[in-house]
Amino acid sequence: MSCFFIVDVYIDKTRGRGSYDDYIEKVKPVVESYGGEYLVRTENVTALSPLRKPDRVIIIRFPSREKLDACFDSEEYRRIMHKRIESVDARALIVEENRAELQLSNEDTNDYIIRLESTEDYREVENLVRESFWNIYRPGCSEHYVIHTLRDDPAFIKELDFVMVKDGGLIGQNMFMRTIIEADDGRVIPVLTMGPICITPKRKRKGYGKALLDYSLEKAADLGYGAVLFEGNIGFYGKCGFTYAREFGIRYHGLPEGEDDSFFLCKELIPGYLNGITGVYQTPQGYYVRDCDVEEFDKEFPPRQKLKLPGQLF
Repeated sequence: MSCFFIVDVYIDKTRGRGSYDDYIEKVKPVVESYGGEYLVRTENVTALSPLRKPDRVIIIRFPSREKLDACFDSEEYRRIMHKRIESVDARALIVEENRAELQLSNEDTNDYIIRLESTEDYREVENLVRESFWNIYRPGCSEHYVIHTLRDDPAFIKELDFVMVKDGGLIGQNMFMRTIIEADDGRVIPVLTMGPICITPKRKRKGYGKALLDYSLEKAADLGYGAVLFEGNIGFYGKCGFTYAREFGIRYHGLPEGEDDSFFLCKELIPGYLNGITGVYQTPQGYYVRDCDVEEFDKEFPPRQKLKLPGQLF
């Protein structure tokens, strides 16, 4: 049965379109190669509600849900998705023709559980992280080795090491580490950082990532932690209350003044926790791993092709 992919696109008037037009040009043949048919692709939009005022609307019909998922999980799409993520905010719905209800891509369903990671989960989690990050930020990835080593780091917080389970299998994970802000007045301010955080590619854009993040942040707040700082995309993490760390007067270690710091995000878990504090955030040393160690560790996993793709950071 047909499956419809409906997207509202919001373009920041200050930031502009970025690489979005290039994305528009390149995504069409990818969609069509998986049987997708564009029914609507326009910026001629009239909003009838102040709660929904997109700048652009796209409606695509796929021959099946399987074709839709295969399209947006494909290597071809991964090569260009960064152009959209870095440029605009997109909110999607999936509508399946044989169902009476709409399935919102950001739906917070109840068909999963979130629990603490156990030692028996370790290799499955590492496989999950490897699958999620492969060829995203670099050819291959290092995140599965990073999480492997962080579990033995003194800054690792076992009480905030979560996995998400659906239908008996792991579909997501998130973890936290203790770190500090070196305040300009000489104080050392304890804070958290987090990650790797991921959802298996087949479950992305369905609300599971936000549900996992909201849950884990709530648990961190329950344990009395005051703030979380880390590197991420404001387009997604802004929906969970994160904003630019610069708004709190916190600087990223080693980043020259005037350089782009839009990747550096912060969320207070205790309102006012960072009031009157300016200073430099320090990434825990456990996140820094050697490429040779990553390569050796990766030999324990099934071979995968490493690709150099546009938008990768390394």
